[in-house]
Amino acid sequence: MFSGTVYESQDTAAAATARRFVTTQKRLRDVVIQVTTFAQLFGTASNQRFSVAAGGSLSFTKVDIATLYFKNSVAGSNGTVTIIGVEL
Repeated sequence: MFSGTVYESQDTAAAATARRFVTTQKRLRDVVIQVTTFAQLFGTASNQRFSVAAGGSLSFTKVDIATLYFKNSVAGSNGTVTIIGVEL
């Protein structure tokens, strides 16, 4: 049995500050996040330390993406991040 709606989004940084795909709860499963251009750092609201290079990706299972923050690895290198997943 299959269930869930596909969620997809894309974000391009406009500044060097941390950002999120959504600001309200968005629970997903089987999530793939790809950094399209310029390396990005991923983490929490207070710390973004996990580096993903341009062309790289990371994946999660069962996560609220409203809690995932990301920002440019290098200030001024405004990267693009794309996400696809299945809503719970």
